[in-house]
Amino acid sequence: MSLKEYSSVAELSAELKQQLRDIKLIVLDVDGVLTDGAIILTGKDSDTKQFHVQDGFGVTLARQAGIRFGILTGRTSDAVRRRVEELKIDYYECGHFYKQDALQDMIKGAGLNREQVLYMGDEVLDLVCKPHVGVFVAPANATTRVRQDADWITSRKGGDAAVREMIDTLLDAQDLLKSTEDIFIEGGQ
Repeated sequence: MSLKEYSSVAELSAELKQQLRDIKLIVLDVDGVLTDGAIILTGKDSDTKQFHVQDGFGVTLARQAGIRFGILTGRTSDAVRRRVEELKIDYYECGHFYKQDALQDMIKGAGLNREQVLYMGDEVLDLVCKPHVGVFVAPANATTRVRQDADWITSRKGGDAAVREMIDTLLDAQDLLKSTEDIFIEGGQ
């Protein structure tokens, strides 16, 4: 385990745990974070994406706890647009090769400051977002440079519930994980 790879809130540094307590907005890249990074082209004007259901329910849990979400991706995709709608994502920006301006617009639109924002990305292009957020997270499959510069590296890969791991750890740091999960457990009884 590297110094920045944490699989539970108990393993977090005191500084990172404090930073996570302040997070109100999570902004996610898509390819390599919400997906495994593979792009399947159909020969038509669209591509297909595969999303992990645990990531989706993690977004639902965090939204229940009052966390807002943004999706910021360099590509334009009908599959992503559909997933954004299904998960009721608050902010969605696509087609941004250089992401910092769109990220700053999201933060301003949310009425937040950088310390209240977490960004999760896997590629060098995502690193332009790091100076604009309080916490920068990389999935285990991120490029070497991104892993080196990240504040925290998940033990799971993008498309394999890395987002859920990050959300569970964040909610646990905010002392909201169990109570938020209990809402769904009790709702089924």
